[in-house]
Amino acid sequence: MKIEIIRAIPEESENLKQIAVLSKSHWGYPEALISKWAQTAIITPQAIEEDRVFKACADGVVIGWYRLTPRLPVNELEDLWVLPEYLGKGVGRTLFEHAVIQAKSTGAGQLELAADPNAEPFYTHMGCRKIGEVISEWGRAIPHLMLEL
Repeated sequence: MKIEIIRAIPEESENLKQIAVLSKSHWGYPEALISKWAQTAIITPQAIEEDRVFKACADGVVIGWYRLTPRLPVNELEDLWVLPEYLGKGVGRTLFEHAVIQAKSTGAGQLELAADPNAEPFYTHMGCRKIGEVISEWGRAIPHLMLEL
């Protein structure tokens, strides 16, 4: 499978949001939590314009995306979502590696992110280390990770 990484456009916000919802749903969270979260502004046209938002495409279909907030000296990886049927196929790795290149291009020295606990092993495999915890939108402590660039 050939994966293309392309800059997202504001008009794609709803499609990207649906990918995030499907991806989060994959981890078996209660439907009520997912439904409530899906009603929030997960990704907006304004965020796509202001941040660095890139999508992964295979055969012209969007299969994942990430959002990087470049605020020096640290860039924040706000989102990284992959459709469940593409998990374990290199899409997340490709997106993460692209985000690292983007972060380096801003002059950042670190990339930080608050990870869903289910995704922590992926990020540690990619070289991130846990530097603490933050409280999620669901009121639970989740890992705060960092990668030296």
